[in-house]
Amino acid sequence: MRSTEPDGVPLPWHARVRDAATDRILGAGVLVGTRHVLTCAHVVGDPENEVVVEFTTRPEATTTGRVEPDHWIPEGKAGEGDIALLRLAEDQPEGCGAVLRRQATPLATEVHALGFPQGHPDGLWVSMRLAGNCGPCGEWVQLNDWRPGEPSRGFSGAAVLNMLNGHVIGMVVGRHNGPPANLAYMIPVETVARYLPRTRRWVHGPGAVDPETASDYDPLVPDVALAQRMTDWLRAPSTVRVLVGDGPGQRRTLRSVIVSSDREHRPPDRVLVSAPPGTVSPVASLDLAVNASGKTVEAISQRILDRLGIPGPASGAAGRVRDGVPAMTIVVYGIDEADDPVSLVDTLLRPLAEQRSRLLLVFGRDPSPALTRARSLESEAAGAEREHVLRLLDELTGRVAKLRTAERRAVEHWQKVAPRVAGVPDPPDLAAAFLLRLLRHPGTAPEEHWTARELQELLRRQKRAATRIEEYGGSLREALARRNELRGRLETSKALAVDADLAEDIDLGRLYDEAHRLLWTERPCDVGEAGAVVRHYETTVRRLRTAAPETRGREARDRVADSGGAGDGAGGGG
Repeated sequence: MRSTEPDGVPLPWHARVRDAATDRILGAGVLVGTRHVLTCAHVVGDPENEVVVEFTTRPEATTTGRVEPDHWIPEGKAGEGDIALLRLAEDQPEGCGAVLRRQATPLATEVHALGFPQGHPDGLWVSMRLAGNCGPCGEWVQLNDWRPGEPSRGFSGAAVLNMLNGHVIGMVVGRHNGPPANLAYMIPVETVARYLPRTRRWVHGPGAVDPETASDYDPLVPDVALAQRMTDWLRAPSTVRVLVGDGPGQRRTLRSVIVSSDREHRPPDRVLVSAPPGTVSPVASLDLAVNASGKTVEAISQRILDRLGIPGPASGAAGRVRDGVPAMTIVVYGIDEADDPVSLVDTLLRPLAEQRSRLLLVFGRDPSPALTRARSLESEAAGAEREHVLRLLDELTGRVAKLRTAERRAVEHWQKVAPRVAGVPDPPDLAAAFLLRLLRHPGTAPEEHWTARELQELLRRQKRAATRIEEYGGSLREALARRNELRGRLETSKALAVDADLAEDIDLGRLYDEAHRLLWTERPCDVGEAGAVVRHYETTVRRLRTAAPETRGREARDRVADSGGAGDGAGGGG
C-alpha cells in the first residue's frame, strides 16, 4: 500500500523505524523540521540504540538516527511520558516535515493513522474516533472503534490525523490489552510539547489558554474557595455555571486553575503538590479558556473555530459557531469587559450551551445586564440538563433490562450446551454491576448525583456489555456447531468407507468406534480430542480408498484373519 492519505495526498514526513541490527520494524515516526523524527520511547527501546529511519514515500531518503540528547522521555511508573526525538544522520529536504497542531479533542472526532502491523510492511491505514481523556495522569486520549481489525504492534509512533482537516494532532502510543478489543491510545501534540519544549518550533495552532495566561500559575492561590468551586466544576461539569469574582486575588486564582488544566503548560508535579487541596484541576479538563476583555463576539468565535481546527468561514465566525460545532468545555472570563457583554451572552454563549458545550462563565461584578442574562441561561441549562439526564437514565434503565434478559437467555443456552461440549466458558455476569450503579438512596430524585457525561459513559459500557453477551452466545452456537460438524464428517467418511468395501477393516472400525464414542456417548464432548480422531479416520479412509483394489482387499482380509474374524468393521458402533 502506498503511504498516502486516503484522499491520495502524499505524506513525505511519514517514517518507518527499523532495528539497525536485525532490520525488524519497530514502529512509526513523524519527521519534524529537516533533521528530527518524533516517535515513542518504547519504539527505540534504549536511548543509545541506532535505528534505521525510512520514509515510505521517499525510499531514497533512508537514513539512520539516534535519540537527541536530553530528548528521551522514557515510560514512567504509571505509563506517562514515552516520547523520544530522534536526530537523523542526514538532513531531509525543506518542506517535507509535518506540521504538528494544537487542537481540542472533542468526543467522536474522526481520526486516522498509518502504521506497520505484522503482514503490512508498507503500511496499513486505520480509522478511529476520539473518546476522551484517559491513561496515566490523564495524558492520553482514548481511540475507539479501531477499523479495520484490532490494534496491533507496529502503530506506536504513528501520526494521528484529524479527518476534518488533515492536521497531525498526536501520535499513537499503545493499544488496549483485553476486552473490548478495538481501543488504543494517543499522546496529543500538546502533551509532547509539555515534555519536549523544543518541539514547539514545529507546533502550530492556538493552545487551550491565551498566551498571556500560560505562565501565570501560582500554587498558593489567594482565593481557595473560588479555586475549589472551579475545579469541582471542571471535574464534573454541568452545562453552564456562573461565577462572580473580581480583584487581583480572584484573577490570579482564576488563571492558576486554568493553567493547571492545560496539557501544554501544566506545571510539574513538584510544583502542583504545594497547592491547597482541591485547587488543582484535572489535566486537559477544559478545551478552551478565553479572556473576553476587549474582544468582540466575532473575535471570540474565531478563537473557538481555530481551537477546533475548523477552517475560517466566509460568512463570519459567529454565524459558523451558531450553525453548530462539536461540544467543548470552555471557560470564558472577563465577560464584563468584553466589547459587548450582553451580545456575547445572547448571540454566542447561549447557542453554545444549546449545542451542549459546557460553559464556566466568570464575571467580575454584580449586578450587570449581562450577568442577569447569564444567570437566566444557567437556570435554563440546569433544567434542560435535568431533562437530559432523566432521558439518559430511562434509556440506560431500558438497556440494562434488555441486558438482563439477554444474560438469562445466555445462561439457558449455556445449560444446554455445557453438558454436551467440554470447555465452554461460564456465562458472563455483567448486568449486576449496572443495577448496582443505578441504585439510589431513598428519598432522592432519580437525576441526583448523575451527570450526562457519566450516563453517556455507562451507555457506552452497556453497549459493549451487550456486544459481549451477543458474542458469547455466538461462541456457544459455534461450539455446538463444531461438534455437529464433526458428527456429519464422521458419518460421511463412514459412508465412503462402506462404498469402498472397507466395512470389514478392523483398524478402521476401531477408529470409527472411538470417534463415535467421543461425539455421541462421552458427555461433555471434548471437541479437540474428537476432532483429532475424526481427522485420523478421514485420512485413513482416503488412504485406503486410493489404494489398489486388490491391495486394499488383501490388507482388509489380513487384518480380519489376524483378529480371528471378529470386529464390526467400518460400520461398527452404529
